[in-house]
Amino acid sequence: MRSFKRTISGLTNQHLFHNVDLVVFLEGGSTSYNKVEVYSGNFNDDTNDILFWSNIFLRFKNGVRVKFKSVGSKTTIKDIAVDIINGNISTVMVAMDNEFDEILEKRIQHNNILYTNGYSWENDVWSVGIIKEVIEELSAIEISTSDLNDNFSRFLKNIKIAVYSDGYLFSKGGSLFNRPKGHMSVINCEPMDLPHVKQNAVSLLITNKGVRKGTAYSFARRKLIDVEKHCYGHLFADYCFQVIMHYMRNRLQLPSLHKEIVYRMGINKFFRNHFDNTEIYNHYLNQFQRI
Repeated sequence: MRSFKRTISGLTNQHLFHNVDLVVFLEGGSTSYNKVEVYSGNFNDDTNDILFWSNIFLRFKNGVRVKFKSVGSKTTIKDIAVDIINGNISTVMVAMDNEFDEILEKRIQHNNILYTNGYSWENDVWSVGIIKEVIEELSAIEISTSDLNDNFSRFLKNIKIAVYSDGYLFSKGGSLFNRPKGHMSVINCEPMDLPHVKQNAVSLLITNKGVRKGTAYSFARRKLIDVEKHCYGHLFADYCFQVIMHYMRNRLQLPSLHKEIVYRMGINKFFRNHFDNTEIYNHYLNQFQRI
């Protein structure tokens, strides 16, 4: 009990150390910390998760001084969420990836616990429109959307059974894709033109995981899985990045950029041009209206 009280007291007072109104713990970053390490002061700073969520708070909590801390692991975020609830703490929040929690009815319902709309922030941000805008800014050339639309549509069509199978396995405590690395094994990233899904690799992965396609389709229909919304976030974003880089190299003969720069450009364009008056906007509005 003493240890619990010290833990709750330390969590409650974290905002005082940073001279802010609110501390928000997020996923993301190069290092994953457990709860003990986080409460000892460890966290990742300046992550893409922080960039995304800081824009969200700017829209819906403008004027509140916030310190964001990325701790890497969703497991740790959920552990902190339990302490927030048990300690009735109002000066700390957590924000985490939705994954399949919504459709599996596993979300933790509490005013200080936030979730992304899609599988992760990557699913909320990336779209064929963002891909086009990033390419045009990097190249200073206005490009046609037809090829990008066709490529993106084929990606969603050909990755669909993998997303359905991933959701089904997730409901059983597993997953289809290797996390956090290895998910791009189902994508051809060395084409002559634009990347595409390796359908044989997807089929082999599903077979090796023991998933029957009929079972996956039935599960997806019952749970209303949307491919673009529920695709594994790292795979979804990395595919979009590969489309951008291949278009730059193969269509425009321009050099590549570091992935983190492209990701940040995508986040910036999303909030500048694609966030307001959308279903995604309403998702976050509804969460903040509870607070």
